[in-house]
Amino acid sequence: MTETELKDRYAGRKALITGGAGFIGRRLRKKLEALGAEVYSLDSAEGEGPRALKCDVRDAAALAAAVREISPEFVFHLAGRVDRTADAALLRPMLEVNFLGALNLFEALKKVPVCRAVLLLGTGEEYGRFAEPPFREDYREDPVGPYSFSKFCATRLAGLFHRLYGLPAIVLRPTLAYGPGQEAGMFIPSVIETLRRGEKFAMTAGEQVRDFIFIDDLVSVYLAAGAAGTGFGGIFNIGSGETCSIRDLAMKIGRLMGREKLLEIGARPYRPAEIMDYRVDFSKAVKAFGWKPETGLERGLQLTIAAGEKADGK
Repeated sequence: MTETELKDRYAGRKALITGGAGFIGRRLRKKLEALGAEVYSLDSAEGEGPRALKCDVRDAAALAAAVREISPEFVFHLAGRVDRTADAALLRPMLEVNFLGALNLFEALKKVPVCRAVLLLGTGEEYGRFAEPPFREDYREDPVGPYSFSKFCATRLAGLFHRLYGLPAIVLRPTLAYGPGQEAGMFIPSVIETLRRGEKFAMTAGEQVRDFIFIDDLVSVYLAAGAAGTGFGGIFNIGSGETCSIRDLAMKIGRLMGREKLLEIGARPYRPAEIMDYRVDFSKAVKAFGWKPETGLERGLQLTIAAGEKADGK
């Protein structure tokens, strides 16, 4: 979908981003504003700007009031708790945020007749460790931990609300997003920041195969899906189509920064229930939304590293 077509869809329209202060939300907000949308951001902490609202998605009454006041035409539900640790103690807090938060939002949106599209952030981890890659949307899900289980529950809830109430919900299941401004807890920014400090980076043997999607490509498919007017009630995989082992990825970063010798490959064990081959078939999204990824891994890493250096004043 062209820039002109996106402006035709979003200019002057109200858009709500839950989790708007997060990595994806910040980038999405800037793009929507550039397209002329009236963007509202909702987060559990205080945000910046006149349309940034403090509201926890677990608070059903407060969320319903905010949604009723805004009456958005487009909703991008990115708010959620992320922790890929396989710890059963995380199950309840994950479900409270990722599942019950979605339920509260969907209940509120039932009373917003102008809503044209509700885009949810799923995860490729919903398919589990035994699915044959590349993962397809018709696979039976087998979540590997509390995080992916809570996302799976929200995915099925979106389908139910579409069938029962006509909620125009679409679930996007991306691979692993990365790019400038990402939180240091994720793999790519962790490697970059550790090497930039001149410290050793301890990691697994790195045999895991992954597909990393650049943040601008992920934002572009959210915009395309929201504007398409199709795919409601569906699940769509999102990826870059370029795969790389974690070891080779770390070596790429080390080479670009001239600090390969700081990588301690094999110093850590794999996580329990590690998905060793994490790739998706995203041809369904390409066909439905007229979208395709444009940023290769090498270029995306260059942009990410350069943005960090600029932020440090180098």
